[in-house]
Amino acid sequence: MTVDRLKSTWEDLGKADPLWAVLTDPERRHGGWDVDEFLATGVEPIAQVKAMLDEAGLSLGDRVLDFGCGVGRLTNALAAHAREVVGVDIAQSMIDEAHRINRLPDRVGFVAYDGHRLPFDDETFDAAVSLISVQHSPAAVQLACLVELQRVVRPGGVLAIQIPYRPSRPEQLPTEGMRARIELLEVPSPVGVGQVAPVRTRVTNVSQHLWPAGRLIRLGNHWLADDEPVRWNDGRTDLPHDLAPDQSVVLELPVVAPDEPGTYDLELDIVQEAVTWWAEVGSTPVRTPVTVVAGTVVEVPAVSEPQEVRIEPMPAPRGRDDGGMEMFGMDVNLVRLLFTHCGSEIVNIVPDDMAGAEWESFTYVIRRGGST
Repeated sequence: MTVDRLKSTWEDLGKADPLWAVLTDPERRHGGWDVDEFLATGVEPIAQVKAMLDEAGLSLGDRVLDFGCGVGRLTNALAAHAREVVGVDIAQSMIDEAHRINRLPDRVGFVAYDGHRLPFDDETFDAAVSLISVQHSPAAVQLACLVELQRVVRPGGVLAIQIPYRPSRPEQLPTEGMRARIELLEVPSPVGVGQVAPVRTRVTNVSQHLWPAGRLIRLGNHWLADDEPVRWNDGRTDLPHDLAPDQSVVLELPVVAPDEPGTYDLELDIVQEAVTWWAEVGSTPVRTPVTVVAGTVVEVPAVSEPQEVRIEPMPAPRGRDDGGMEMFGMDVNLVRLLFTHCGSEIVNIVPDDMAGAEWESFTYVIRRGGST
């Protein structure tokens, strides 16, 4: 799907049934949404984003961008937390409707854009929020959107972006199958603040159950200081294949050092996403001290096992039986590496249900890098 086709599709939806196109409740098709009821549905997802930011000690600031705003459902809700909010969308028809139903015209505005470059100067906003929007864009358009959002947020500002990863495979591994031995083979130390570094491990299945690949079973890590978490969710590495009892696999996990110098405990554990960290049910994680220093440590070795930080091919986009927009996933590692490459920090990656039960989805909380 090209940008022109994406724009044309949303233009048509905005003209025909704009509120339903944003929230595709089958009972609200053909103008079935009450406007105030529709706008009220934006309050809870924005409250969830605000709670994520509060937990990370971050703030939306005064001026916020709502990317992929549609008719302004989330834009109006964001105005409860910021002085000024600007919604931007690829479809002029959506923007026209957003102006028509805008409840806060003194503080909320809307702008259409061409699908390529946002019509704002660099570092214009304190924060950018995008929920259930990027997921409707194909891969090349997704990447361009993320780079543009990075560009228009000021250094030190915040991005909160929801993107589905891949179709869900929710079957839970039995608790007695959640037993792993993790051996550290290579741990870089010291590491520069905020630097990406590979940790090489050997993971062995010490249970009596098969670990199926694709069951969201991953090696992950936490950063701790005095047994208190500094960053709970950091790196992730998928199993490259099924792992039978007593079988081992060498995995390389990309971790991002904390942003303050010091000595930290790096803890590695296995997680089945949306189920549990295995230490919570009796498996034994592994810890090692890592020194984090100011500046960049160039001696950190390069990642040597491609499958451990591989970017998975995304499944074909899924159409919608109800006529809604098709969905496109984006690999978690790609999002992490993109923003890290741009000098920003992934503060948290929070599982969400915004893409529906059929998709594994995450909201990324990102602190924009650069000089303030």
